[in-house]
Amino acid sequence: MIANITTTDVHNILQAAGDAKFGVAAQEGNPLPTILNAWHTNPKYTGPYGVVRDIPFSRAEDATDPYTFSQLAADYCPGVSPKELLDELIRTGCVQDVGNDFYRAIKRSYVPDPLSARSILLFARIVHNLCEAAEVNLRAESVGGKGLIERTIYTVHGIPRQDLPAFDKFIRQRGQVFADDIDNWLSDLDKEGIKDGVRTGVGFYHYIVNEDDERALSKELPH
Repeated sequence: MIANITTTDVHNILQAAGDAKFGVAAQEGNPLPTILNAWHTNPKYTGPYGVVRDIPFSRAEDATDPYTFSQLAADYCPGVSPKELLDELIRTGCVQDVGNDFYRAIKRSYVPDPLSARSILLFARIVHNLCEAAEVNLRAESVGGKGLIERTIYTVHGIPRQDLPAFDKFIRQRGQVFADDIDNWLSDLDKEGIKDGVRTGVGFYHYIVNEDDERALSKELPH
C-alpha cells in the first residue's frame, strides 16, 4: 500500500526476473506527481508558451482531439485507475473541474496529507537524501567544492515574527519558479529505459530554528 503498487503489479514483480521492466506506476512510490509533471511538460497537453491545456476526462464520440486525462494516465501511470487519480487530484486542490467534463491543472506539485503513508515515506526519503548529500560532502574527495552543491541562507540575528508570513510567501513564489525550471530541464532527459541512468534531484526547504533545541545542543557542545 505504501508503494501504491496494484495487486496485479505485485504478482508480476514476485514472478519476474530481477532485471524486469515495469510501468511508471510500479516504479514510482506515487503516480500523482508523475501525472502532474507530465501534464505540465508534455507538449501535447500544453498550448502556446507552455500554458497547460484544459483537457476532458475521456474522448467524446464526435471529438477529434485524442488528448484526454484518461490517455495521459494510460501513458504515464499504466495500471492505475484514471478516475481515482483525478478524484485525488481534485480533492487535494491540484486539479479543478471547469465544467463540461473538462479539467484544469492549477498546481504543479502534489502534497499528500500529513501523517499518511505517502507523507511518511516522503519524509523518510527527504531525510535520507539530505543525510546522503551531507555525507558525500564530508568525504576527502569533496574538498574544494567538488562534492554536491549545498547552499544555506540564514539570518544571524533573526527577523521580526510579524514578517515571517511575508517571507514564507516570498520563498514559495520564488521557490516555485526555481522548481519549475529544474523540473523542465530534467524532464527532457528523464526517460524510461535509459542505460546507466542516475536518479537525481534537488530539494529545498524553509526552516525555523527551534530555540529550545539550540540551547540544549549548546549545552552538549564543548566550549
